[in-house]
Amino acid sequence: MRHKRQSNPRQTTLLCPQCRSANIVFEAAYITGQVYRCQSCGYVGSFIIEIDTPKPGEPLPDDDAPA
Repeated sequence: MRHKRQSNPRQTTLLCPQCRSANIVFEAAYITGQVYRCQSCGYVGSFIIEIDTPKPGEPLPDDDAPA
């Protein structure tokens, strides 16, 4: 069975797991995997939060997660 290619891929935003900043840069990807760096707090690691970016005019989801 062939998978259909999505014509409109979802847009995502990367967030720092420590300070929740979106100021994330891709650092490297070698044997260890992907590594990101937060330019706001200095976090360096492979764990990163990825959220769906709402479309313009779409309401933001409620944030029930603790800060």
